[in-house]
Amino acid sequence: MYKVMIVEDEMLVRIGLKNSVEWSKFDLEVAADFPDGQAAWDYYEREKPDVVITDICMPKMDGMELIANIRKNDKDTRVVVLSCLEEFELVRKAMTLGVSNYILKLTMTEEEIEQVLGTVREELDGRMPQKGEAVLPAPNLDLMKEKMFKDFMFYHIFSPEEFGRFAAQFNLRLTASRLVVCVMEVDRYARLKDRFRDEYGHLVKMTLLNMLGEIMATHKRGEAFQIDDRRYALVIHFGDIVSEQSIVQEVGKILTHIQDMIRLYFNGSVSFGISGIRSGFAALPKLYGEAQRALERKFIAGPGQYHQGEQPADPSSVLERLETIRAFIPVRTLLTANRQQEYDDFLDSLERELSGDRKSLEIMMFRFVQWISSNLYDNHHHEKMLLTSITENLEDCDTLPDMLDEVITYIGSLAEQIRNRLQMSGEITKAIQYIKQHYTENISLQTVADHVRLSSSYLSSLFRKELQISFIDYLNRYRIERAKELLTEGRHKPSDVAVMVGFSPEYTYFSKVFKKITGLNPNEYRRQMLPPAVRKS
Repeated sequence: MYKVMIVEDEMLVRIGLKNSVEWSKFDLEVAADFPDGQAAWDYYEREKPDVVITDICMPKMDGMELIANIRKNDKDTRVVVLSCLEEFELVRKAMTLGVSNYILKLTMTEEEIEQVLGTVREELDGRMPQKGEAVLPAPNLDLMKEKMFKDFMFYHIFSPEEFGRFAAQFNLRLTASRLVVCVMEVDRYARLKDRFRDEYGHLVKMTLLNMLGEIMATHKRGEAFQIDDRRYALVIHFGDIVSEQSIVQEVGKILTHIQDMIRLYFNGSVSFGISGIRSGFAALPKLYGEAQRALERKFIAGPGQYHQGEQPADPSSVLERLETIRAFIPVRTLLTANRQQEYDDFLDSLERELSGDRKSLEIMMFRFVQWISSNLYDNHHHEKMLLTSITENLEDCDTLPDMLDEVITYIGSLAEQIRNRLQMSGEITKAIQYIKQHYTENISLQTVADHVRLSSSYLSSLFRKELQISFIDYLNRYRIERAKELLTEGRHKPSDVAVMVGFSPEYTYFSKVFKKITGLNPNEYRRQMLPPAVRKS
């Protein structure tokens, strides 16, 4: 028997875990349990248990310190972390210390715990070979499933018969009768990773796969496979249901269950593309294609919806937002009559292109916000305009309604800034006028300070106090604003533009600054902003 130590300061969780698992089934036994890390560490030094299941936040010694102490002495002891969603950053750090897996305390089920313990047992058996034979650690079933699915679906390495044998050999919840494929995409994935401080998305993936596996097990049909960071394929079989209407209803129940769990534990949503119904594993690639094409309508329809069949996406949420932008009086009053017409023309073009491809619509959105920024700044010379960037926010959006929401927020912010014009001291006003007249030259903080008759340190502090930005950042942003205008004209090479707006002939620095401010390098920006005919010239 392998020895297990449980460390958890919440008594009910500790007792519940200890008594709800049939430990002997995994050749494990709970040798000790403790409410704090210090007592657990004292026991570990004496007894060296094979498995440690530990909370992270505890009195006296927390879980991170306990794990670190164990790893200083021992790389073989298996460690499993008990955590809450709020502790994702700590769990991520724990993973770097060689943690085998983690269990979410609020959602853990007996099946999930047993799956984790089964993996731990396989790791222990692989670590301790029998006499006379070398035993390798058992492969991770989730990784095997993902690889087999992709090799079969996308690379055609395996035949339908081989995929079927794999499903039978590893007891997957799949039969070849009446199959449906659903492609699930995590909405606002970048925001989700930021919320849980999960830079690479590993913890989000593990949690989603565990959650999807539990839901599929609850409904006793189907398997979930990760496709990429934000997309998952659900392959669901209905060999026991003949009626197509009943199958559709059952699919709806499963997807609603998933949506409810995502909303509850992630405070987010997912979107689904749903295929038709076909039998035979040979039909899976075609079913996947149907689901993926259906999901593409998400870009127009917005997040959190189900898409099936060939009907076009509902554009109502997009049209509603376009009308809000069109009727936004605070911006319209800041534009001349000619500029107002151009403003309306942009919105008309967006509306006409709603049936077009996603990339073209995204480029149009970037052009639109660039046009707004340039025209409001040029007309009103409001310095705060240079400090407001929408580029990164637009890049993180995965639907057009979300992008339009960002634009609505952006133009509202710009209009508010212009209404409440920034009050600047005479020295800063004079410094900015000098920068605008001499930005193409090799000017420095000292140059401008001499012009306004202040010390360089005092002028630097005035920039930060009145504009909330350093002198060099302001100068760079002004130069980049002028560079964007030259690039949009299409008459100059990006390397020439760099020199024309005051950067050194070393193009790399200009490109780095440009990308930091706009989200694109100069060549990418030029390609996106120029019409196709000009790009070719």
